[in-house]
Amino acid sequence: MPRIVTGLVFLGLVIVSVTINPWIFAALFGFFTVIGIIEFYRMSGMLGFTPQKVTGIVIGFLTFIVLFLLAMEELPIQMVFLLPVMMLSIPIIELFRQKPTPTSDWAQTLFAPVYIALPFGLMANMLFLPENHVFSPKIILSFFAFVWISDTGAFCVGSLLGKHKLIPKISPKKTIEGLLGGIAFTLLSSILVHKWVGEFTQVQWLIISLVTVIFATFGDLVESMVKRNAGVKDSGKILPGHGGVLDRFDSTLLAVPPVWLTIVLITHKLI
Repeated sequence: MPRIVTGLVFLGLVIVSVTINPWIFAALFGFFTVIGIIEFYRMSGMLGFTPQKVTGIVIGFLTFIVLFLLAMEELPIQMVFLLPVMMLSIPIIELFRQKPTPTSDWAQTLFAPVYIALPFGLMANMLFLPENHVFSPKIILSFFAFVWISDTGAFCVGSLLGKHKLIPKISPKKTIEGLLGGIAFTLLSSILVHKWVGEFTQVQWLIISLVTVIFATFGDLVESMVKRNAGVKDSGKILPGHGGVLDRFDSTLLAVPPVWLTIVLITHKLI
């Protein structure tokens, strides 16, 4: 029951945040950004690293805010160069900490904003139609639908027909048959998305759905690798019955950048 209730509340919050108003999205996903980075640094600590927690959280949150405001056209595009400048502060601060593993700590600190804040910030761009920049939840809801359908399809097909392990050392239950099932279900769902959303051609939606399912699968595996390396079952406990923020967005985090890039290429008629 806690898992069901948490899942429904979580799903409701995400849908509300991307359908009613972009600022609601900013509030919720800004919160997710901070919690996700905290979860990542907690797992880093379990491996003996000492990342710059406060610095990483501040830079991660500011990265999300800058990308969101750029998507809202509230900042000039030149402000995007603020992001690498902020990240350059991490190795400089490391000079004064005098920790036993400075290079590893620097890498761990930098990775969290890139892995978590950058995708959430790019997700803000998917709240708007690419041609006229009108706020519309259809594209981002389609993206979430592809992620959920691929995961469900992979689970169903893998449970029934799965025999060949995909990467058994990282995720023993994932199979090649499950992956192919997830791809098939997602490609089929793109036909319905094309009829519902329009905006892109059927072929372009097929490409977007294929990019989504491939990178969502890798995203799931990457987060599993991080947790297995840290020796934990869940990244956190903020969502009863579901684990942490990273557990819920594992597939999404790695899929957002390539899907966003695909949409940009389509918009500029390069695909």
